[in-house]
Amino acid sequence: MTHISLFVPALNEEIGLQRTCAVMRSAVDEGVVTSAYVLDGGSTDGSASVAASFGVEILHVPSLQPELGPVLGKGDSLYRGVHAVDADWHVFLDADLGNVSLDHVRALVAPIATAASTGVQFVKGGFVRVDEHGVPRDVPGGRVTEQVGRPLLRLVDPALAELSQPLSGQVAIAAELARSMQFVTGYGIEIAMLIDVYRAVGMEGIVEADMGLINNRWKPDGDLDGVMQEVTAGAAMRGVMDACAEPFALPVLVNRG
Repeated sequence: MTHISLFVPALNEEIGLQRTCAVMRSAVDEGVVTSAYVLDGGSTDGSASVAASFGVEILHVPSLQPELGPVLGKGDSLYRGVHAVDADWHVFLDADLGNVSLDHVRALVAPIATAASTGVQFVKGGFVRVDEHGVPRDVPGGRVTEQVGRPLLRLVDPALAELSQPLSGQVAIAAELARSMQFVTGYGIEIAMLIDVYRAVGMEGIVEADMGLINNRWKPDGDLDGVMQEVTAGAAMRGVMDACAEPFALPVLVNRG
């Protein structure tokens, strides 16, 4: 039996986790995944209590490999999670998807059933971004993806840039592959992971899963500046640099592993 663990990294996501944890609980109860964990990066709100109320296990990330020091964002939480839980596959799901459902998890997990024959080792969630009313957003891939992610990925392989949501945090990855990789801290994790996976297994080891419609949290442009800089820094740490970028102005991220 293939052991599939579901991870939801969270920091002060008390509201979003109410729906997400219900889905996590259903995913375990219905056998879609084997186990599910909230990776709590050190929340000071009621995130842990919400997870506990649904019977979802909480991993207190600062207590995992504490010798690494403070938790440095999402990538650090995921790194510590994959090294704390023994599984065959890991599924990553964001905590703040407004319409998250069991079908979304099923879509990510589906390619795992045939992975032994297809050679797939990495599933990237693809979807249509919608607002809270189900209306597609003006920028289909998201502003960070279109302005920063795709241009950088084209420098690696145009096929990566053609993924519908190349910076999506909705992912399934073979555990052996995950444990062999370094994880970039912060918001650089998605682009760096995709580049690393591509270099390890090629496009033939990557498949995009159709997750349908996803309502993720909208942020004003000013709130995305830091995210864009960290995505650029994550790519730069993999030797991918836009000619217009100023390397000394980029945030300092860390490789875990």
